[in-house]
Amino acid sequence: MPATTADLIRLFDLTEVGTGKFRGPQPDTKWQRLFGGQVMGQTLMAAMRTVPPSRVLHSLHGYFLRPGSREESLRFQVEHVRDGRTFSARRVITRQLDEVIFDLDASFQEPEAGLRHSAAQPDGVPHPDDCMSLQDVMQLRFGSPIRMLSEWDALDVRLAGPPLPTEGGGVMRAWVRTQDDLPDDLRIHQAVLAYLTDLLLLSVSTVQHEVEFISPNLQVASIDHATWFHRPARCDRWLLYDMVSPSASGARGFCQGRLFQDGELVASCAQEGLIRQVG
Repeated sequence: MPATTADLIRLFDLTEVGTGKFRGPQPDTKWQRLFGGQVMGQTLMAAMRTVPPSRVLHSLHGYFLRPGSREESLRFQVEHVRDGRTFSARRVITRQLDEVIFDLDASFQEPEAGLRHSAAQPDGVPHPDDCMSLQDVMQLRFGSPIRMLSEWDALDVRLAGPPLPTEGGGVMRAWVRTQDDLPDDLRIHQAVLAYLTDLLLLSVSTVQHEVEFISPNLQVASIDHATWFHRPARCDRWLLYDMVSPSASGARGFCQGRLFQDGELVASCAQEGLIRQVG
């Protein structure tokens, strides 16, 4: 996976190979399958490449249909569903070889003035400077570095306190940003935001259960994912990722996340994923 911010940016430098058709670069990864956030972020960028720059992404909905292989390039086919007076809709099918692995719907809007309010950022969250990195937390927990976490070295992720079980489901909070500055291109920031929302969210569904998310006795995979982009945000500045899991059933965990910057809600997301106990 991208080891630096520059590597992360290069993931979203798609090659246009025909009308509405793009090919994405593959990162160097030790994983057997592609990180879902990568697939989602690159697919989103393909949609963005076909929309007028004045129209801003406000929502995406995607289904992870098959695991992505690190051996084959991703190919994206964008369908122009609608271009209205203020909204544009795009559907993107992502393939490897002849198999569909991801399906995305995205909606864009011309910026407009209107009613405005925001949920308040949670109180009592420690400052990022007072929080431990995710890698350090996991090393303390398991006694050795977790090699899989090095796949996200392009991101600075710090847990804002330990994950907590609650009566209605687990809670986890983390500060996250890129290690280095990003270009002043809102599309890059939104693609990176989509990428990072897939990093921790599903793990919250196991917080109140006696099973480790990274245990070999648990089969995990993202099934579907939605994100709503409420306000422009920079992913090279601290974002507070506030995550909860209201439900787990049928070997599936359901999780919701809110991302805050400068005290305002900038994005919300929801995800359901497989959390199947095996062995």
